[in-house]
Amino acid sequence: MRLPCSKESVKRIATYARENPVIIPTDTLYGLSMSIEGDITRVFELKKRPLDKPIPIGVSSIEMMESLGHINRTARILVENFMPGALTIVVESRGKVPWDTIALRIPAHPIPLTLMEEIGAITLTSANIAGDKSPRRIEDTLKLNVVYRVDCGVLPGTPSTVVSVVGEEIKLIREGVIPFHTIRTLLEEIE
Repeated sequence: MRLPCSKESVKRIATYARENPVIIPTDTLYGLSMSIEGDITRVFELKKRPLDKPIPIGVSSIEMMESLGHINRTARILVENFMPGALTIVVESRGKVPWDTIALRIPAHPIPLTLMEEIGAITLTSANIAGDKSPRRIEDTLKLNVVYRVDCGVLPGTPSTVVSVVGEEIKLIREGVIPFHTIRTLLEEIE
């Protein structure tokens, strides 16, 4: 079922999304989202993605982020300067997901933020089969068998930049919206 781009749509599907994946927009792409308290293996099955390949988790605040991962000084600087926004940081996990590290992001879009206000942290992986094109339009998500899709039109289409801040050094995992040199320059200026 395709729903209009509104907070009312999110409130309508929030209870369902505690246990079941839904498709929602983000500030970059359409995302496949559900509560991380539910059985998130369903997200992996829909995407045909191996379980040992972690997916990003959406949070709505630094406090929610800290409950899921160890936020060191570098991570905190990145959160304060680039979030909400198209940056995902990988940090050591606090054990609420089945991986040693966790990729966290605060998206700059009211729909996922509203869903997180309702149900807490959510999966925030792209709403496509692993390896398929990035889902900019709701039509790009139709291969995924979900009940609810919130349609907010055409999205920017470039994924978030992903960096690891595990340990002492920052490492680029995927270049996206925010250029890695911008992140490095900021950190060098603060040091």
